[in-house]
Amino acid sequence: MSDVDLVIHLRRCEGEPIAAEAGLRLAARLGAHALGLHVVAIPPAAFVSPEAVAVHVNEADHLSDEARAREPWWDAQLARFGVEGAFQVVQGDPVDALCHAARWCDLVVAERPVSNPDAPVGWGIVSRTVFDAATPVVVVPDVARVASIGERIVIAWNGSREAMLAIRGALPLLRLAASVDVLDGLPPHPAMPNALPAFDLRAWLVRRGIDARFHAFRPGGPHGPAVLEAARTHAADLLVTGAWGQSRIAELVLGGATRHLFQHSDIPLLVAH
Repeated sequence: MSDVDLVIHLRRCEGEPIAAEAGLRLAARLGAHALGLHVVAIPPAAFVSPEAVAVHVNEADHLSDEARAREPWWDAQLARFGVEGAFQVVQGDPVDALCHAARWCDLVVAERPVSNPDAPVGWGIVSRTVFDAATPVVVVPDVARVASIGERIVIAWNGSREAMLAIRGALPLLRLAASVDVLDGLPPHPAMPNALPAFDLRAWLVRRGIDARFHAFRPGGPHGPAVLEAARTHAADLLVTGAWGQSRIAELVLGGATRHLFQHSDIPLLVAH
């Protein structure tokens, strides 16, 4: 029996959704239980008037019935990857549904439309889920290749709370990875060395059976492009990083690493906020 649970957001139930393949490959690596979750969204405009409620609820019921009829497709995907799992269709807000399921799951897997995003970075389904979920999120760009996801992992390390949460969430995958490379962005000499307890990430990983290679990371320009370029240099198929270390407003106005990665990464990201 597995003690790892994944919830995979199925934006659509037909074709070959990239999040489904990525999530099921991760589930197979971890021996995890995979919940495929499809959410039929009911827009706020549905509650403007009684007439609108009736129309939208009827449409949502119809779409829900269509989605439930595709459960055999999900069963076939589970069998294809040798994974145990379940399939659910619910109605409402996708972020609420994903964050509710995250309460008992170890990872959320969700597709990020890069070629045609559904909202500005910071306000779409994936970004809001990263902010509100109680567990890390694997963000799968719709342009990613996921055949080997989790074999070659790169960690972007800056000593932040968000980065540490992402690393802790990635531990089961880090233990199984063929290679782990750490982009060490900490300054060599802290400004106030006696202000906080010292922490050695290398030793912490070794105690957990992970022999990672550390690389000093001192980009001369914006961190987002530099992190992505370094991850590509190490042939990463998963990038572990903290997300939204500053507010969404600040990232939207000033730019930021998370915003750049969400917009431009062709590598799946395991992120936490």
